[in-house]
Amino acid sequence: MSIFIQKKEKPIVELFKQHAEKVLETVGAAHEAFAFYIEGNAEESRRLTKKIHECEHEADIIERKVELEMFAGAFMPAVREPLYLMLEFVDKVAKRAEIIGDFLTLVHPNIPPEIHEHVKRMWNLTYECGKELKDGIYNLFDQVDLVFKNTAEVENLESSVDQYARDALTMIFKKMDFEKFSHRMMLREMVMHISEVTNRMVDASEKLDLIALRMRL
Repeated sequence: MSIFIQKKEKPIVELFKQHAEKVLETVGAAHEAFAFYIEGNAEESRRLTKKIHECEHEADIIERKVELEMFAGAFMPAVREPLYLMLEFVDKVAKRAEIIGDFLTLVHPNIPPEIHEHVKRMWNLTYECGKELKDGIYNLFDQVDLVFKNTAEVENLESSVDQYARDALTMIFKKMDFEKFSHRMMLREMVMHISEVTNRMVDASEKLDLIALRMRL
């Protein structure tokens, strides 16, 4: 079962899929940038930060193309607005990844080895969460019944990211010594920035769920 797609709407569906791929690529670049940063490879991290901006910009271009088609009357009214809202929320995922790239290049955080593993696990789960969201968008147009499995997994992965975030914050505020309190707060900001990526993925998946439910009624 899938959304009824008219012939003229097929190119727009492809744009939705391209946008999802580009958003995932943005998240992937942020994931890699952090990995290189922790390893001490600042040059490669900066290169990937540029890629984050490029991918996010490309996602914005695709989003605008879809918006123009939607305002021109693509899709049935019952799903047009929810699809537009979903697109908007998915795009916010890329914007959160872009914020993290800027944080690395502008703040240059000193990330203690004690929380490296927490951050790595958060990023691994975040990228997996992004893949589930992307697959859910594909399934919305190809096999809508599978969407609910994807969105449930997005929520599960986001919950796991939150747990690692809490563990990292416990380390930062209760188990580690810092000369300056500002260092603790900087690390807290970093952890929350990473966590916000999956929070935005959950927001997008909720919109995806609503559209899929309408398709089943």
